[in-house]
Amino acid sequence: MAQQQYGYPPPQQPYGAPPPPHSYYQPQQQPHYQPLQQQQQWGLQQEPQQQYFGTQGQPMTGVVPPSYDGVINPDSGLPAKFNPKPKYNDLWAFFLFLVQLAAFVVLSYFAIRQVKGDNNTSTGPALGIFSTSGLISLCISIGVGAVISVLYFILIQAFPRQIIKITFAVSIVLYLAVAIYYIYRRLWLPGIIGLVFAVLYASMWWFWRDRIAFSAVMLATVTSVSRRYWATYVLAFAGLVLQIAYSVYFMTVISGCYELYYDNLTGSTPTKLKVLIVFCFFSFYWTSQVMENIVHVTISGLFATYYFMMGSEQGMTKSPTIESFKRACTTSIGSICFGSLVIAIIQTLRAVAQMARGDGSDGIMAFVACLIDCLLACLQGIAEYINKYAFCQVAIYGKAYIPAAKDTWTILKDRGIEQLINDNLIGNVFSMGAILCGVLSGLGTYLYLRFADPAFNASGNFTVVLVVMGFVMGVQIMFTIGTVIDSGVATTFVCLAEDPAALARTKPELFERIRETWPAVVQGVRY
Repeated sequence: MAQQQYGYPPPQQPYGAPPPPHSYYQPQQQPHYQPLQQQQQWGLQQEPQQQYFGTQGQPMTGVVPPSYDGVINPDSGLPAKFNPKPKYNDLWAFFLFLVQLAAFVVLSYFAIRQVKGDNNTSTGPALGIFSTSGLISLCISIGVGAVISVLYFILIQAFPRQIIKITFAVSIVLYLAVAIYYIYRRLWLPGIIGLVFAVLYASMWWFWRDRIAFSAVMLATVTSVSRRYWATYVLAFAGLVLQIAYSVYFMTVISGCYELYYDNLTGSTPTKLKVLIVFCFFSFYWTSQVMENIVHVTISGLFATYYFMMGSEQGMTKSPTIESFKRACTTSIGSICFGSLVIAIIQTLRAVAQMARGDGSDGIMAFVACLIDCLLACLQGIAEYINKYAFCQVAIYGKAYIPAAKDTWTILKDRGIEQLINDNLIGNVFSMGAILCGVLSGLGTYLYLRFADPAFNASGNFTVVLVVMGFVMGVQIMFTIGTVIDSGVATTFVCLAEDPAALARTKPELFERIRETWPAVVQGVRY
């Protein structure tokens, strides 16, 4: 029964019994597991000594087969924890989100009307940026960024291990170069900081070099899946455009609020205006987090569907990206709003602390506000990291936010070091790629301005502005691709940590490659 259920012999039986003499043995049907020489290092449970056999029939003394405790749903053939039809969770957070969003829209009506009433429309040469030549320069930066991003993506999929090594080496060289430059200029503090980071990256390289193989397998796997389901990139770019549009909307509302309530006679800021500004920042942070996390949960849902269903009897659904997007906007939307609310509150408190610092005239107040801001920044980083994996739990299993966060904490305690190393190695790949993409995009814009010499930039006043805009666009394009990969890697890591049996059943060859680079995968996280 267990063999039919999991596709592997149960632990009570010898794993891979030796084949009869002169018989042909097919290892693909029975993946063998090499002895785990460092079981204590990986925190695996020692079990009674038994005798098992490898692919060629040689006895493997002291090795135990992986113990999978996952339960299969007999109706779907999928792990019982994987729920393709989850229920609605945390709806109170969704309704609260709608209330604050409606309040912000009502406030924006009066604020934007005030901005229009002032009729401060600029007719100066700045409008040249939005002329035909100015738009061409922006299109060039976008085009260069898109081309570089695609080429970089192809290189990552073809040579993941080499790219990880190269980007890590480049990081060390860049920090060393910055440190040497500042020390040469006798700017000791930034020079020492650059040197510290160079040493830190070199130390990370030395201690993590054995973990690169696992990150390379993960990176190659995720890029191959994302290339097959290219709708994930369409969704990510749509989310980026929506974020930019909402940021412009937010800045317009803030301007209108100041024009409505700022006291020009006394030059003071009324309490009513301060409250409105804090509310606007809170609404902006919460809404931005919700938009960003909808994209993350959608991509995570796609990768979870691929992990559990590709290669199973049921197979992949017809439109997995669209179906995952529907779940993110319906059954998971309450949990997304709840998790986003946590980050939005911290971000708002940071904004209040930064406003309390003022111009630094009150030294004690500025010091206390700076200290609070620093503590909140650390708390925000921790909360965002937990949220990333908690939302993977929401997307994979349809959990409410609190249970998802608790299970994420369990995974962090059990596999935290592997999780952090994997995130840093892969994240560094896209950080370096983003810098490269931004530099080349800015260079493309500069070359156009240099040789086309458009009329609006005859004096060169807008060169720096457009080059910086080109750099930012190139960075954003690369980070948008990185968002898809980051969500896919995080989701795959959670699935591997919780239910390695699913991958062993549906994709045994991939499971073997991962097991060779990460032996602890044979034992799932125990709750």
